[in-house]
Amino acid sequence: MRLHHVGIVVKEIAAHGESYARLLGLTADSQVFHDPIQKVRVQFWRDERRNLLELIEPDGPDSPAWRDAQKGGGLNHLCYETSDIEHTVAESLGGGGMITKPMAPAVAFGGRRIVFLYFLELGLIEFVEAECTQSQKSLIITSGAEGLRKAVLDHL
Repeated sequence: MRLHHVGIVVKEIAAHGESYARLLGLTADSQVFHDPIQKVRVQFWRDERRNLLELIEPDGPDSPAWRDAQKGGGLNHLCYETSDIEHTVAESLGGGGMITKPMAPAVAFGGRRIVFLYFLELGLIEFVEAECTQSQKSLIITSGAEGLRKAVLDHL
């Protein structure tokens, strides 16, 4: 597992992105994505050491990020990339984590699944499944998801 990005709630991506660029030298690393499942718009920004920030703009009053944005925004979550998201969630639930948003595909990650858990000791943590390798993608095409699962388990 590795830290993937830090999520920051903002009122407006364009204005805050400009500030991160001007003041900290960050550059836009993606387009702005609208995620109708999460009810937000997001854009990734990268610093010279390749660290990622995700700027999160609510898409309306029913967005989970709306209230935070109205209070001025700020740190929302840490996101960790994991090679086995189901196992990570199971361990997190056993360690006291509570699912706040069920696992779902994310537009900003090309359909890779994400899940949000809240920990009393840690706050909000997002997990994103790791990208498939080219050989895993080929296996999915030829033998479906069950074939990939077997290949990954055999590899471990």
